[in-house]
Amino acid sequence: MPVAKIHVLEGRYNEARLSSMSKAVQDALMSVLRIPADDFYQIIYVLPRNRFLHTPSFLGMSYSDDLILLDITFISGRPKETRLALLKALNDGIVAAAGISPDDLLVTFYEVPGENISFGRGDGATCPYFGQSRGRGIAPGPPFEKIGVS
Repeated sequence: MPVAKIHVLEGRYNEARLSSMSKAVQDALMSVLRIPADDFYQIIYVLPRNRFLHTPSFLGMSYSDDLILLDITFISGRPKETRLALLKALNDGIVAAAGISPDDLLVTFYEVPGENISFGRGDGATCPYFGQSRGRGIAPGPPFEKIGVS
């Protein structure tokens, strides 16, 4: 159920570059989190300069006008190692797909409990790979490691 919000500066990314970046995000999510291909939710924000504000450098990183701010929200419970692997896969894939510096990708993960998510109909998040059945609320399921979801 990851939802990716991609923020870029207007005029820096044409449709082909946006499409390549979008695919790189989904590929990393599928590869590392092992989500199914149809678990696809992305919002791409193309912002004018006066609405896309950032420092030119931070913590030794140098940011250009190609900076991408990527927010990903997903259901909590994945191990730290998996989240770190996802950060690396996202950077590797997006840098290659968009032709940017490795510094120009800032990623933030937002993890929320499943009961705070609805895929529709007002039902709490249910997902076959979490071992949950459809219905109101979220059925207690095994930890991600025990069901092969990392």
